[in-house]
Amino acid sequence: MINKLLIFDLDGTIIDVYGCGRKAINTTMKRMYGIYGTGEKLSFSSTDYGVLLDLAIKLNLKGIFFKRIEEFYVIYSEELEKEIEQNNRSRLMPGFPEILEYFENKTQFHLAIATGNMRVGAITKMAYFGLEKYFPIGGFGDNLLNKKDVILSGFKNAKNYYKNNFKKGDVFVIGDTAKDIIASKDLGFNSIAVTTGFEGEDKLIQSEPDWIFTNLSNIEEFTNVVNSCKSNLL
Repeated sequence: MINKLLIFDLDGTIIDVYGCGRKAINTTMKRMYGIYGTGEKLSFSSTDYGVLLDLAIKLNLKGIFFKRIEEFYVIYSEELEKEIEQNNRSRLMPGFPEILEYFENKTQFHLAIATGNMRVGAITKMAYFGLEKYFPIGGFGDNLLNKKDVILSGFKNAKNYYKNNFKKGDVFVIGDTAKDIIASKDLGFNSIAVTTGFEGEDKLIQSEPDWIFTNLSNIEEFTNVVNSCKSNLL
């Protein structure tokens, strides 16, 4: 039996919380430093570490910000949970959690998360939807600046956690952005794009994913893809 690893992105792929992370950064910075409106000026094209690093530099807080990072994580988790609960648009993408339930019961498949969210943010989001049980391991954006490193971290952590030396041809990265696809291809993994997120289908097609889905509501179609792919020797 060939063991396969499915590495999922989070925002735009599995869930959509409609900017709650940005709002939670605003309220966290207000509580900690008396500064409000910081999240509105930030670009979230990087990982959370990149966002926070940029924020600390712009506010001339770099000397103290990361010394208080553990405090930031605690408060941010509280504020993020509040924001998600108050936002009546927060939702799971089509196919979830059904597709996770399906693979959870298949011993040859193993699940991991790879997200630019800081770990505490990802866990808070997943816990709100009851998804944390499906992802015991992953890669996060606490101290990494790009998605390729996040995915690689998730892959390495999954190998250790599952005690399985997954071949690259048996690893599938599922994401909603061109960065997800390009990073997975650079690492030699199979790439699966979904058009449920923040980028249009045309941009995703330009990144040349191995497969592209409108969404993951058709579990049979998705499983046919991951079962048909032959393992390579890398």
